[in-house]
Amino acid sequence: MTSVQGLRGVVVARWLVALAALYGVTVVVTAGIWWGVVDGLGRTIAPLDPSRNARFTVTFITFFTPLLYLFTSALARRWLRPDPAQLLLTMGATFFCALLAEVGCDALFVLVVGRPCWEYHVWPVHHGYTSGVGLLMWPLYGLFVHLLHQALEENPRLRALDNLPAKAVLVGVDAMVLEVAANTFSLVAFNTFYFRYHAGDLHHFTTAEVFVPYVVAGYVGLHLLERLRGVPHPAWVGAALWVVAGGLLSVI
Repeated sequence: MTSVQGLRGVVVARWLVALAALYGVTVVVTAGIWWGVVDGLGRTIAPLDPSRNARFTVTFITFFTPLLYLFTSALARRWLRPDPAQLLLTMGATFFCALLAEVGCDALFVLVVGRPCWEYHVWPVHHGYTSGVGLLMWPLYGLFVHLLHQALEENPRLRALDNLPAKAVLVGVDAMVLEVAANTFSLVAFNTFYFRYHAGDLHHFTTAEVFVPYVVAGYVGLHLLERLRGVPHPAWVGAALWVVAGGLLSVI
């Protein structure tokens, strides 16, 4: 028992060191991006004009879809071929869970801290807690999650990460990294934040204060997804969740 506990302690310590190192790198990277994209060019950043919402959405999806596929295929060391039905299930479930999670999380921040954690500057919905772009953006993140988990299963060197706790931590890590990428794209292409975090520790691209909520939401969402994998007609379930989430997005 002692040796097992010791091994777990070593694993946890390594995760903490890795996360601290990643945070330090992100501080430097976001500072460099902010200087290069905003301060260095003397830009004035403002929320996106609503007339450009559709253009932003199409450009965002077109830009990131191939990048996410290429990245996960590189991790797997082969071209990934996801099962269409399971992929649609993951995309729909991700949209449904993420929509509820981000509205609930931001509302909780307002209740506890007195301010939201973030505010969308592109197609804001429900006080800026979420965005109309989520109709396609969150399913795209579901695509990434599905491909990433496939890569973890198929690359022997990544098998140690193929478990629920590790995947939940990865949700927190990859979400913050992707947020930096999304906001960099938005600033360069549209001169606005896609979403702006109120905390300034990572220059408003993302923030460390959202890491734990992401891990918790990731754990719950991934557990739910595992329970859904065996349902009959997964494509129909995924499509239904996508439609329901889209309906909720239009009314909240």
